[in-house]
Amino acid sequence: MAINIRMRGASKNGVAEIKALIKHPMESGFRMNKATGKPYPAKYIDMVEISVNGTKAIDAQWSGAVSENPYMAIQVKANAGDEIKVTLKDNTGETGEDSIKLK
Repeated sequence: MAINIRMRGASKNGVAEIKALIKHPMESGFRMNKATGKPYPAKYIDMVEISVNGTKAIDAQWSGAVSENPYMAIQVKANAGDEIKVTLKDNTGETGEDSIKLK
């Protein structure tokens, strides 16, 4: 199953603000299941990449310390009509991506 991303963005004076809501459990692997006494398996986003018109603008590494269903807001140099693409990968190999055209 792919990681679900919902994005919005707008550009003003050559700077675009991008907001993304990511649906993901972000399980660190340290939390214990009370019923079984065993830890929940680790499942967290470890790679975030944001590109503007195909050129990488941000390359970030996340860990299990990020909360469940993370919200991300960033600013990049971009103009109206540019394409912003967010690509994610988690530690289990699951991926997700979404793109928008700026207004």
